[in-house]
Amino acid sequence: MKRSLLTAALPLALLAAACSDGPDEAAAPEPAETMMPVEPDGGIGDGAGPPGPVTAETIPAAFRGVWDYVEGSCDPASDLRVEIGPETMQFYESFGEVTRIEVAGPQDIVVSLAMEGEGETWEMVRRFTLSDDGRRLTPAAVGDDQFEPMPLKKCE
Repeated sequence: MKRSLLTAALPLALLAAACSDGPDEAAAPEPAETMMPVEPDGGIGDGAGPPGPVTAETIPAAFRGVWDYVEGSCDPASDLRVEIGPETMQFYESFGEVTRIEVAGPQDIVVSLAMEGEGETWEMVRRFTLSDDGRRLTPAAVGDDQFEPMPLKKCE
């Protein structure tokens, strides 16, 4: 009887020994934690890069309306007056149809326009920044465009 127990226990002991890594298992160093790489452009390492700009279908309501130079009269004949609609901008002697709107923040948008006026057509991009109280709008040039920003007031 002793012999049969010993014979049965021996294969189990050999099997257990074969599955273990032996005495060196405790001495093996833990693998270092691998950090997720960050890409130079701010991406998280998945190749996607940072999130792109937020776009809108129409110009946000806070930017719409009739605007004129801060010292202007808001009269339709004012040469710095602009009427901003959901998808268009009417200037003194030109008209722009919105082709793209990037929303940089609640008070900051970049508008791309297909312009026409005085028999010419051209593309124009402008940044519009709204004051905290929503009563001033400052257009600014984007890219290489030469444009002197002139603050506008909201006309009643």
